[in-house]
Amino acid sequence: MHNILLEIIEKKREDLEESKKNLNFNSSLRGGTTKQSLRRSPRGVYPAFCGVRDDGFILIAEIKFASPTSPHLGSPKDLLQRAKEYEQAGADAISVITEKHFFKGDPAFVTQVKEAVTLPVLQKDFVIDECQIYEAKKIGSDALLLIARLVDKETLKQFVMLCKKLKLEPVVEVNNEEDLEKAIATETNIIAVNARDLETFHVDVAKACRLMEQIPEKFIKLGFSGVTSSDEVLQYKEAGAKGVLVGTSLMKAENVRHFINSLHL
Repeated sequence: MHNILLEIIEKKREDLEESKKNLNFNSSLRGGTTKQSLRRSPRGVYPAFCGVRDDGFILIAEIKFASPTSPHLGSPKDLLQRAKEYEQAGADAISVITEKHFFKGDPAFVTQVKEAVTLPVLQKDFVIDECQIYEAKKIGSDALLLIARLVDKETLKQFVMLCKKLKLEPVVEVNNEEDLEKAIATETNIIAVNARDLETFHVDVAKACRLMEQIPEKFIKLGFSGVTSSDEVLQYKEAGAKGVLVGTSLMKAENVRHFINSLHL
């Protein structure tokens, strides 16, 4: 079966090799605090992800302009308008996909969104090198997605610890029991179950919920992908989720506020 994830990671490695040709790349990312980074100091991601609604359930609204299965979800020129629309519609946090080739993202989007809204921002990308974590800090991300599938257990532990050191909230994503074993061995506070298998992009919310039920209670559990209505939200809730991330359906919604209200969060 065609493995989409392998293609994404191959392009990511090429991008990183090109970036590292700049001799100042790593040192600049590890540089000291600047006035610019102070203006983008971390927002309260952990409290937000603990649940800020009356019932302790949150919505992370995602901005992505394409995906391997939906190549036309919007235009980057609408980035700030969409971020503001999410905030006004009652989202608790915003997810920004920064992968360039398959999702039409850009790390600069995080900085721009942080300057336009007051919500915490989760950066989603395919993290395979610690330099990406330093970059996430530099551009102003409040939280960073770490996909367990992409690295071994020890590397994932190191990535989580580096995020914490840099005051980035690590959100570890899992899709199967092997991923979950890696995730619970780290010091993350948050584990997100992605209903979308990144190798095939097939979505199975029921399977994701079964996996979520295996996550120890000490972790904050989030449901990622597959939310098209209040039915999926309820499934995730019943499995123990403290919130959901909604991407494709929200990007396709004609009326953002109406769609969010319809989820009965």
